[in-house]
Amino acid sequence: MLVSALLLVTGLVILVLAGDRLVRSAGRLALLLGMPPIVIGATVVAFGTSMPEFTVSVIGAIQGASGVAAGNVVGSNIINIFAVLGFAALISPIAVHRRMLRFDIPVLVAVTGWALFLLMDGVVTRIEGGISVLLLFAFSAVQLKWFGSSDVQAEDPVEFEGFPVPHEGDHPRAIIELPLVTVAVAVLAAGSWLFVRGATDLAERAGVSEFAIGATVVALGTSLPELVTSVIAAWKRQDDIAIGNVVGSNLFNILGVLGGAALARPVDIDLELFQFELPAMAVAALVLVPLAWPRLRIGRIEGGLLVVAFIGYTALTLIRGS
Repeated sequence: MLVSALLLVTGLVILVLAGDRLVRSAGRLALLLGMPPIVIGATVVAFGTSMPEFTVSVIGAIQGASGVAAGNVVGSNIINIFAVLGFAALISPIAVHRRMLRFDIPVLVAVTGWALFLLMDGVVTRIEGGISVLLLFAFSAVQLKWFGSSDVQAEDPVEFEGFPVPHEGDHPRAIIELPLVTVAVAVLAAGSWLFVRGATDLAERAGVSEFAIGATVVALGTSLPELVTSVIAAWKRQDDIAIGNVVGSNLFNILGVLGGAALARPVDIDLELFQFELPAMAVAALVLVPLAWPRLRIGRIEGGLLVVAFIGYTALTLIRGS
């Protein structure tokens, strides 16, 4: 058990460090291209912070740990909204871009419905995984083509997580970021493999179901990059990055992570999950609308309620899985 715990902790540390490096480098490159923060948050940053979920779920599926793969996606989507957005709002109230309410959040609700449709028969096939990945490409194309050049503010030098973005005269520095992104992805894969091995072994020894571990411990661990990024963004008043990261990550988790895992190997789902975990994921997506709609902001009271919901979800999932 000690070895399994060591593998899990080591993998988690690697995931956090590599995820942080990936987000920083990807964010700098995107901003250098003149992309507005709302698009960066919903695509580059969101997809970057979701790479731990992607590598964990795909490797879990390949190794036959479907419970970890599916639980990671469902749990991460719940944790991203309840914990990540909740803690970020507690740090500083988050202003919600109108476009987020008109496009990104409705798309997330629709994609969550698609996830429930995929999971209702107990298995996500390779064909369904392929369709999901194609939908992710379509979403990304819409973001970059329709919104990629709008609302760009070229006033003061923009910062990403406290680091100034390179200007046109700093292209050599920007070019360096590209191999750093590649290395970060490779390191993420290594950390994810260690994390999955440790988590699944601990689940077997403790008598807790694979899904419960995937939906709590693994999901929380792989959501740490989102948590760090959104909390820092909220602290720096980069609200578009904070909420865009959460919404975009959830979209990527369903379409890219679950879809990619199913392409690697069909993902089996325990239909008992429809009693609590899957409805909780649907509620988490739907709750964004009433939270943000009235004042176009998510305040500290709403943030506190989200954190309480996260604590309740974690406790109930562990109880159900024991």
